Amino acid sequence: MTVPGIVRALARSETFRDAAGAASVDGDFSLVDGLDAPLLAALLERRREAGKPAVLLAVAPTGRRAEALGPALAALLPGAEVRHFPAWETLPHERLSPSAETVGRRLAVLQRIAEWEGTAPLVVTASVRGAIQPIVPGLGDAGTIRLSVGGRGHDLAAIVVRLVEFAYHRVDMVSRRGEFAVRGGILDVFPPAADHPYRVEFFGDEVDQIRAFSVADQRSLPGDIDRIDLLPSRELLLTDEVRDRALGLADAFPSLAGMLTKMAEGIPVEGMESLIPALVDGLVTIVDYLPRASAVAVVDPVRAATRATTLAETNQEFLDAAWSAAVAGADTPVDLGSGDFLSLPELHEAARARTDVWWELSSFDSGAADAAAEGLSDDAGVTRIAAASVPSFAGSVEGAIDHVAQLLTEQWAVVVTASGAGLADRARDVLAERGIAARRVESLSEPPEPGLATVVVSTLERGFQVADARLAVLTESEFYGRTIGSDTRAVKKLASRRRNVVDPLQLKPGDFVVHSTHGIGKFVELVQREVSSGGRNAVKSKREYLVLEYAASKRGHPGDKLYVPTDQLDLLSRYVGGEAPALSKMGGSDWAAAKSKARRAVRDIAVELVKLYSARMAAKGHAFGPDTPWQRELEEAFPFAETPDQLQTIDEIKADMERPIPMDRLLSGDVGFGKTEVAVRAAFKAIQDGKQVAMLVPTTLLVKQHLETFSERFAGFPVKVRALSRFQTDKEAKDVVAGLADGTVDMVIGTHRILTEKVVFKDLGLMIIDEEQRFGVEHKDALKKLKTNVDILAMSATPIPRTLEMAVTGIREMSTLATPPEDRHPILSYVGPRNDKQIAAAIRRELLREGQVFFVHNRVSSIQRVAADLAELVPEARIAVAHGQMGEHQLEQVVDDFWERRADVLVSTTIVETGLDISNANTIIIDRADKYGLSQLHQLRGRVGRGRERAYAYFLYDETKPLSETAADRLETISVNNDLGSGMQVALKDLELRGAGNLLGAEQAGHIAGVGFDLYLRMIGEAVATFRGEETEGQTELRLELPVQARIPEDYIDSERLRLEAYQKLSAAASATAKDDAIDLVIEELTDRYGQPPAEVEGLVAVARLRRRAARSSLADVVAMGPNLRVAPAHLPDSLRVRMQRLYPKAKLVASGEALVVPLPTAGGEPLGDAELIAWTSQLLDALFPVPDPAPAA
Repeated sequence: MTVPGIVRALARSETFRDAAGAASVDGDFSLVDGLDAPLLAALLERRREAGKPAVLLAVAPTGRRAEALGPALAALLPGAEVRHFPAWETLPHERLSPSAETVGRRLAVLQRIAEWEGTAPLVVTASVRGAIQPIVPGLGDAGTIRLSVGGRGHDLAAIVVRLVEFAYHRVDMVSRRGEFAVRGGILDVFPPAADHPYRVEFFGDEVDQIRAFSVADQRSLPGDIDRIDLLPSRELLLTDEVRDRALGLADAFPSLAGMLTKMAEGIPVEGMESLIPALVDGLVTIVDYLPRASAVAVVDPVRAATRATTLAETNQEFLDAAWSAAVAGADTPVDLGSGDFLSLPELHEAARARTDVWWELSSFDSGAADAAAEGLSDDAGVTRIAAASVPSFAGSVEGAIDHVAQLLTEQWAVVVTASGAGLADRARDVLAERGIAARRVESLSEPPEPGLATVVVSTLERGFQVADARLAVLTESEFYGRTIGSDTRAVKKLASRRRNVVDPLQLKPGDFVVHSTHGIGKFVELVQREVSSGGRNAVKSKREYLVLEYAASKRGHPGDKLYVPTDQLDLLSRYVGGEAPALSKMGGSDWAAAKSKARRAVRDIAVELVKLYSARMAAKGHAFGPDTPWQRELEEAFPFAETPDQLQTIDEIKADMERPIPMDRLLSGDVGFGKTEVAVRAAFKAIQDGKQVAMLVPTTLLVKQHLETFSERFAGFPVKVRALSRFQTDKEAKDVVAGLADGTVDMVIGTHRILTEKVVFKDLGLMIIDEEQRFGVEHKDALKKLKTNVDILAMSATPIPRTLEMAVTGIREMSTLATPPEDRHPILSYVGPRNDKQIAAAIRRELLREGQVFFVHNRVSSIQRVAADLAELVPEARIAVAHGQMGEHQLEQVVDDFWERRADVLVSTTIVETGLDISNANTIIIDRADKYGLSQLHQLRGRVGRGRERAYAYFLYDETKPLSETAADRLETISVNNDLGSGMQVALKDLELRGAGNLLGAEQAGHIAGVGFDLYLRMIGEAVATFRGEETEGQTELRLELPVQARIPEDYIDSERLRLEAYQKLSAAASATAKDDAIDLVIEELTDRYGQPPAEVEGLVAVARLRRRAARSSLADVVAMGPNLRVAPAHLPDSLRVRMQRLYPKAKLVASGEALVVPLPTAGGEPLGDAELIAWTSQLLDALFPVPDPAPAA
């Protein structure tokens, strides 16, 4: 993994030795790209030998370059600690706070520098932006909260106070960085720089246990943790001094008073960092944090200087745009100047005071070194290293191999590096096949041998050739002709497979819900009532109920109310399906009619599904063989950590392919959740068996995108992938068609051109369909002809509802990718009136980081005018326009140009909301955002934030026109819910509706609106089961009322939504169809999240078990009425009647078996205790109402 041998080999070169010898003085070096890291490693090593502090700050022009330089330095300097110091993703004068994660990573680096003890070298890499931004002094010792297992003397209340001082946010359920929650003796906290949040259990003042847990299902992850350090989550801490100054400024600046008074009260507000210069004195730079006599190196100083200037200008624009208005009513202008970015010369000045040397490494050669050498000038300031770049082989591995062979015959030493073991092994094999001496080593500590190619796993930036050291280094991008692992740093531990995602039934008063017996009602509130069992010695117990309001039974009267006990929550679901449905009447006929109408529609769907299934089972397909060694190599070369969902899905697909029955699997998952990689592996498996693969995609742009991905992943393997769409010339298309017919082309990716008669496959084995729902009927028919015995893998980005998955399971196999890759950041959302300066600044900020911008304007008539306005605002930006009224070819050309980065801003209508995946576009500006629906806004915002860069979404409205109530609501919802998939249940449900429509046919919408989505899906499941001959009992509403304490007390779970969630999970686990261990799993989850359940909860669980037992005997009533227990219906056969008279002589059957009434037992005249009563009841059910044997499935 480490390759210090490369630096030792370079020391044979005279110019490199000279350069490294200048370690103790400032220097300008001229060298080829790729030598930056080796030279810095050599310089730092020299300083260390000379007894100087081995600390280096390496500044690169961009964050990407800084993050690539780090691993390279780590590989060349074994034992050194390399840290990246990230820049804020916001500008200092912008009223947005940097994310807690960025702050956490920055503070961790500053603390590490402060604690450096001088043993191992320390390298900090930073982008120019990170280096020239002023920082609050003293963050290196801002303090941390250290908690370790077995540590005593902790006062939880005091820790809570400190967390608030550290700007953590207190919530009821932790879901993002910088939040914490306290429940009894349990502290949940998500430190800003951690991968997962932690759950700390206190026993008195001692830390009993620390576990990591997953945000998705709030469950602990395996493995214990010994200690955690909690860093502040903001860089501006509201100390007493800062609070006083904020209070003083609040009077002076009326327009900022809201922000400042909150800060004075110690409440962190969004965007408060922009006020740092006015609240904190003596801002410093990162240079001031370094130990004295450290070294600073600037890589590519020319580009770094330009970026520094542009950054300063854009920041100034934000200052003018945002603050000129803010300080308008002020008496004294507030000076925010100390928060401005420094220029590089200013940074150099600051560095002079603290550090020892300043090196600049440039790839430009001014010729000054030559002139000095020939005595033409006396300026020996530039040291030049004689070296060359590796020639480009235009992506052909053959060219690279010939080049390596040539160098080896001249007795050079050649090193080939690759980022993964799979790629390194492949490189060695490729060389060996050509008879070239190649050795694969784990690490390289001595200079490599001449005449031999050494292959090693390591991450260097670029290759280079140094003639006088007879050394050549090729990285995988030179050897294979492209970077296969686009980004190896994204490997992170991922959340484990979610058990069941926590989605508290977030009911707000006024939300519509569906009760499967009574229909559509409105949720009013959650109340506690005292229930009495009636009779003489009545027993009272407390219960919680949901109050629902239904349509009034009499005109002009208030609506009827229904109290639903919390143990019957499984009969309720949130209503999704239309805007505002009409409330049902309780006991009215309209609900029954709507239900039976939907049932009829559902029956037809079920017939269709079952037909498909039997046809597929009868067909004969190809059974693929098991994985080959090449398959393993391909999979190891995947540069990211697979998510658990991905691994599971890949296994399922391979198992399907290895069966003789044709596969028909649907894979759903949001964009960016890794569907393509699954397709890559399936395609490769099919090709390994000598079969051909066809991939059908809806747009030509997707053809290009997939072609790139597949060619990249198949690089180095003898696989021919070709495209077929309108972007191919006729000649190219002919060649592809011919190649498919004679079998020389292994895989084709194309639009519906693949489906025409002309295209004939020699031996098609797998068909991959992307975004299946976007193909028309005629295409689907053409597909069916191809489909008879070919394996099919369909992919869709609209999420398919879980319940539907269950319903059609076995008929159409489904897999879902639900775990997002964890390094995707939430999107920063800004909602506000339209302001030209703001728009210009936002576009410039994106151009600064070499990104692109979507500008959405939904009126074709005025779109050209808007584009012209933008061109005036930001003259340096290249602007393209796209809308649905352009010709299809023209539109595709525009979008394609945008993807190829030939334009910076795409002004378009909402056609961008579907399936456009451009990871370089990370700002979206939506004009007149008040005119869109919530799910549309969510979809649009989902277009950005695909890459690793932080994404911005601006929702602008016209301040001259009043906002409607609903529009204001929508914009608020979207600005609050900005994480990946949190609280966007509304939009998700909307998408699920679409997903269901795609799967079941669009004409279902009316029925769905009539009964609500969830109930509709449940009906489908029942209908399918009936057709397969499995008996399904219609769910009977079971009333179970016993005088026992069974509820969740507030002191166990104090948040109402989380309490509802717990009730709902228990209720679902208690239904007759639930799995046997479902209730145990719920208890396990409650214990994990909230601690040991109290007695009332134990009672609730016992009731849940009893409820499940009664439901399995299809009972409708188990109710304590006064001194008796009533059980109904009680149609007992004669044998059981005899047993009843023997065991319960006082029991009697009422109304010829409609019900059974049994006197409740007493203990010495007193009613039984809770546990005993439940045990007695369950004994009674076992004796008289045995669970029927499951009927054998036909």
